[in-house]
Amino acid sequence: MPILHLSNPAAYTEKERLYLDVRRREGRVLSDEQLLELPDVTQPPALAREWRWRKRSFQRLDAYLHRRFHKSPIRILDLGCGNGWMSNLLAADPLRTVTAMDLNETELEQGSRVFRRDNLQFVYGDVLKDEWPEEPFDVIVLAASVQYFPDLGELIARLKKLLAPDGEIHLLDSNFYPDAAAAEAARQRTKAYYEQVGVPEMAGFYHHHLKQEVLACGAKNLNAGLWMTLLRRVKYEGPFSWWRIGYK
Repeated sequence: MPILHLSNPAAYTEKERLYLDVRRREGRVLSDEQLLELPDVTQPPALAREWRWRKRSFQRLDAYLHRRFHKSPIRILDLGCGNGWMSNLLAADPLRTVTAMDLNETELEQGSRVFRRDNLQFVYGDVLKDEWPEEPFDVIVLAASVQYFPDLGELIARLKKLLAPDGEIHLLDSNFYPDAAAAEAARQRTKAYYEQVGVPEMAGFYHHHLKQEVLACGAKNLNAGLWMTLLRRVKYEGPFSWWRIGYK
C-alpha cells in the first residue's frame, strides 16, 4: 500500500537528514532483511539489550490490548513509527486497523515496502498540523518517540481530540525526569552525545520531559508495580515507565 502524504516533505527535509545521519553512525540503518527480524537483534551487544527491552515492552502492550479490547475491532495510531516494525506486529491481529505515522519518509518507504498488510497504512504527516479523517482512534501509541515533540501538553491535547470515547494514549520506551535538574543533566548528556557522534545539530530536536508534565496530563504509570521495579533494577527490563492516558 503506498504512503499517504498529509504533509509536504520539503518542510521537514533537514530534520530527516540529521536523524538518518545519526542512525547511520550508530549502525541503526537496517536492510529489509534485518527489518523483518525486528525486534530480534543479536549484534552489536548494546543494541541487542535495548531491543530485548523493546520486545518485552511491545509484548506487554500487545497482551494489554488483547485483554482490554478482547475481540472488538479497534483503530490504532502508531505515532513516530519509524520503519514500522511495531506497527506491523500490532497489525498481525486482523481485528486491528493500524495507521503508522512519521515524518521520516525514508523509513516509511522502507516499512511500506517490507510490511504489506491490508490493515496497515503508512502515513507521512505532522500530527500537530495536519487535518485528519473524522473516524477516531481507539489507541494511540508513542514508542521511543515522545522525546521528539517539544511540548508534551500541546501534543497530548491534540491526541485527545483524535481519540474515540474511552480511547487511550500509551507512552512507551521514553524517559521522563523527576525534576528540572535531572532533565538539565540529561540535556547536557544528549548534547555531548550528539557532538561525539558528529551531528551536534540533532540535539535541538531532542527534548527532555518531566514526570510532572505527564502526570498533569492525567497519566497512570502501568510499570509502577514492585515486580517491574525489581526487573528494572536488575536490567531485565528497560528503565522506562509505561504511561497510559485517557482510560480509567
